[in-house]
Amino acid sequence: MSSASRNSDPPAPARLSELIGQARATAVLSNAIRRDRVAHAYLFRGPESVGKSTAARLFAQTLNCEAVERAAGEACGECRSCRLIAGGNHPDVRLVTFALNREGKKRTEISIDQIRQNPKEPHETPRPLVQDAILRPALGGRKVYIIDPADRLNPAAANALLKVLEEPPPCVILVLVSSQPASLLPTVLSRCQQVTFQLAGSAVIEERLQSLGVEPATAASLAALSGGRVGWAIAASRRPEVLEVRRALLDLCAAVPAMPLPAGLRLAEEIKQQGIRLAKARAEGEAEGDDEEETAERGVTDRALRAELPWCLDVLALWYRDGLSAAQGGGLVNPDYAEAIRASLAARPPRSCEGAIEAVLATRQQIQRNANVDLALEALALRLLAGDEDSGATRRRRSVA
Repeated sequence: MSSASRNSDPPAPARLSELIGQARATAVLSNAIRRDRVAHAYLFRGPESVGKSTAARLFAQTLNCEAVERAAGEACGECRSCRLIAGGNHPDVRLVTFALNREGKKRTEISIDQIRQNPKEPHETPRPLVQDAILRPALGGRKVYIIDPADRLNPAAANALLKVLEEPPPCVILVLVSSQPASLLPTVLSRCQQVTFQLAGSAVIEERLQSLGVEPATAASLAALSGGRVGWAIAASRRPEVLEVRRALLDLCAAVPAMPLPAGLRLAEEIKQQGIRLAKARAEGEAEGDDEEETAERGVTDRALRAELPWCLDVLALWYRDGLSAAQGGGLVNPDYAEAIRASLAARPPRSCEGAIEAVLATRQQIQRNANVDLALEALALRLLAGDEDSGATRRRRSVA
């Protein structure tokens, strides 16, 4: 990755049509604006990190754009209104998300106080959504409220929001953003026009990463690891620890054929340490919850570790996927490790890659289902070290190496 991509933020999309892999969703929104048939409430639904939040902001910009591009269903990105919305300073566009509690810590839900006036605290700032929505726009043509993530509205807040959904004031547009729409009340879902956002293809994500200065080999690997989430891929490309952990894990995979079987515990611990490394980097600067149990002497919560380990296991799975592909003359997800992958194939049969992939994916599922992390990783490590070798002599040699 070039220094330019590390030291400066990537340019944010200025138009709905610039969102990667979301042509269908953005066409629905642009057509509604062009035809002046904008609904009073939308639900932007889809996987995490695919562009829903960015689309909500661009939709608000397009609705309030002062330039002629609005007629084409696109924001200009340059007028006063577009700039204010991009900077989060437009008086008629508000993001409703997690607020701070009395102790100054971020809440884990969107409370009723953010939606409806609390009689016990009549001087709240900013003004709750229901009270603010009845006021005329101060600057733009539409008042837009982006509720993100909408699935974290607590039941009281969701019920309070129904008042606006059922009797929307003029010029008010609600945009609910959620990766878990099943968590929303059916009465809320039924009053929103739903716009579905999809996972993007690896090729377009790889192209986007390279346009931001990411090296081709790294871009290919991150695009594959992203699982179609372009937002994740871009963020990962700018987190040095993600790229460092990827390399450390791939180096481990390259070393597996030469490791003796008794090295299983050490291999399992190395995989875990890379998960801890990611979790610590992500949590840096963030307050840990008082009710979280810390992983042994690491200062990392068990939940945080479990959130990072699936990605680490994906790196391992893609290594063995590359082993199968290389044996058949196909392309690689990790082309920068092509020589090491070929060397690994020379040390063990390609069929062992199939068993390794199955073992990695099974371990991934076990950890997500709250299995003991250490036991799951130790079992995986032993499976990877054993492979599918049928030669007793080879197995004995590795066991005493």
